Amino acid sequence: MREWESVIGLEVHLQLKTGTKVWCGCSADYDNADANTHTCPICLGHPGALPKLNKKVVEYAVKGALALNCKINNESSFDRKNYFYPDTPKNYQITQFDKSYAEKGFLEFSLNSGRMVKVGITKIQIEEDAAKSIHAEHESLINYNRASIPLIEIISEPDMRSSEEAYEYLNTLKSTIKYTGISDVSMELGSLRCDANISVMEKGSKFYGTRVEVKNLNSFKAVARAIDYEIGRQIETIENGGEIHQETRLWDEESQTTKVMRSKEEAMDYRYFPEPDLLKLVITDEEVEAIRELMPESKTDKLNRFINDYKIPEYDANILCEDIELADYFEAVTKVSGNPKLSSNWIMTEVMRNLKEKNITIENFSISAEHLGEIIALIEKNVISTKIAKELFEIKLTDDRAPEVIVKEKGMVQVADTGAIEAMIDEVIASNEKMVNDYKNSDEGRKPRVLKGLIGQVMKLSKGKANPGMVTELMTQKLSNL
Repeated sequence: MREWESVIGLEVHLQLKTGTKVWCGCSADYDNADANTHTCPICLGHPGALPKLNKKVVEYAVKGALALNCKINNESSFDRKNYFYPDTPKNYQITQFDKSYAEKGFLEFSLNSGRMVKVGITKIQIEEDAAKSIHAEHESLINYNRASIPLIEIISEPDMRSSEEAYEYLNTLKSTIKYTGISDVSMELGSLRCDANISVMEKGSKFYGTRVEVKNLNSFKAVARAIDYEIGRQIETIENGGEIHQETRLWDEESQTTKVMRSKEEAMDYRYFPEPDLLKLVITDEEVEAIRELMPESKTDKLNRFINDYKIPEYDANILCEDIELADYFEAVTKVSGNPKLSSNWIMTEVMRNLKEKNITIENFSISAEHLGEIIALIEKNVISTKIAKELFEIKLTDDRAPEVIVKEKGMVQVADTGAIEAMIDEVIASNEKMVNDYKNSDEGRKPRVLKGLIGQVMKLSKGKANPGMVTELMTQKLSNL
């Protein structure tokens, strides 16, 4: 029986978060403005309008390439990729086909099994985005605000062999780039887009099969599903005597299948030639080092700092650093609470549970870092118990007032008065004679379990307000004197 192996490469387009477009001074905020208002003769492709490269685009592009371990070329050039679409005002795209500004990078990541995977990055090129097409029932509209938004295209080597590897590659790429601050890296916002190149070959073969490109992938999970479907389709086609054609296919989310869009173009179909209106891009080693100095803290550096400075376990640090916004939230909480480990525990349990339930990110979470830090600080000061803190947390999800205000208003302050706690303990002892006798007659191995039950009765009587430490100490004393 023939055994098959899949070969996968990914092309990722990232919009850069510069204030203006790549070739002109028009605002790059294309969604928060009336259609076709952030335009000029340059980005509309008027004859005689000359492009001028935005320096900030180069800085951001270099930051992205450095984060992906790429070699920065001192000299690169721009080319025209010719094709006609209504959303391409010039009828060509300015890109870097012949010589890109960065190449020979890599990304490393681990799979669920723990196996490490290293995927090479062939090159990264600077290019421009097309306009945005809006398809209605009987017509299509074009918003040219997006025309000439700066992009970098990250082209991987065909090093991935499964949908799991592709999925983890994308997650690692997203996290790595997000730490640089150059892009929102959001498929939902359209600032990250991905095309997958997929082929199959017989296991052990030195020759790749015919490559098929899949587009219209709107989530990382969709990428994985499309890859799995396409691998199965290609193997089935070949085993049934069919032939795989080089083509572009679209992923249909509803049917969970790929469908033919067009035959795959070759480079000659685009009639590439050097862009005559732009000089070569020259980036000196000194400029690269100056940009390297501006690089924000990487995920790896932050992870190590969390472990060393905050003394939290590596497991906690890995979860918190997976997303830069979550890491920033943790640091802000810790600054107020003064307790890194307790802050980490609350975020990884209560906060992340709510994020998952509501399917939101930390940026949209209703409890601010300052207020969560204040809740934890109230626990640390013995103002409220952990049980009361969880009740307070639930209230805070819909109440924006300061935690201390809510605690005072609702009488949630922890009972730390010795006399009041002793009175509750006496009541519990009096009404739980069987448990008390069980405690007295138990061996040392069983005593702690019975004690825990009696303490629970006191906490229940106090409605969770009694100081747990004081209850434990006083209950132990009372029982030893019986």
